[in-house]
Amino acid sequence: MIAKIFGKIIKKSPSSILVLTGGIGFEILISSRTFEKIPEAGSEVELDIYTHVREDELKLIGFLDLSDKKFFLKLINVSGISIKIALSALSIYSGEEIGRIIATREVDLLRRIPGIGLRLAERMIVELKDKLEDVKMAGEIRSGLEENEKIYEVKQALKTLGYNSREIGKAVSRLDVDIIEKEKIEVILKMALKEV
Repeated sequence: MIAKIFGKIIKKSPSSILVLTGGIGFEILISSRTFEKIPEAGSEVELDIYTHVREDELKLIGFLDLSDKKFFLKLINVSGISIKIALSALSIYSGEEIGRIIATREVDLLRRIPGIGLRLAERMIVELKDKLEDVKMAGEIRSGLEENEKIYEVKQALKTLGYNSREIGKAVSRLDVDIIEKEKIEVILKMALKEV
C-alpha cells in the first residue's frame, strides 16, 4: 500500500499531477485547493497518499496535509460519497470549513458541492457530526456549542432574517456560554442580533 510519494512533478492539472519517482511516473488525483499549493512542474513534491484499490481500478489520491487525508477518509466512509465527490468537497471548502458546516448543520452549503443532494447532505451531517473532533475540523467552534439546540434555533432564526453564514457564525461565537445555558432562545437571539 502506497502511503507517501516524494518525487519530481512532470505534469500538473487542477485534478491530477504526474510525479516521477524511482523511474516510475505516478498519476495522483488531487483537489483544486491542493493544486493551488503545489509547486510548478519540474519541482519536487512530497505527498501523503491514499491508495484506492478495487477489483477493476487502482487510484492514488494525494494530499499536502495529513489532516486533509484524514478528513478525506472520513468523507468517503459516508455511504454515497465517492472519491470524486470527496475531492470536489475539498476543492470548494477546506476541511475546517466543512467541519464547521456539518457542526452547524448548514445543509444548503453542503448542497453546493457537486454530487451532493439534500439526502446525502443530511446523511453527511448525521454520520460525521460525532467525528469532528477526531480530525479537529471544528477548530473555530467552541466545545459544547455544536450540539446545543438553542444555538441551532438561534442560527436558523438569523438565517430566516437574511443573515449569511459568516455573519451568523461571527455573532454566535461572541455569545457567552453561561448565558446560552441559562437564558431562553428569545433572549439569546436578541443578544446575537447585537453582535451581527
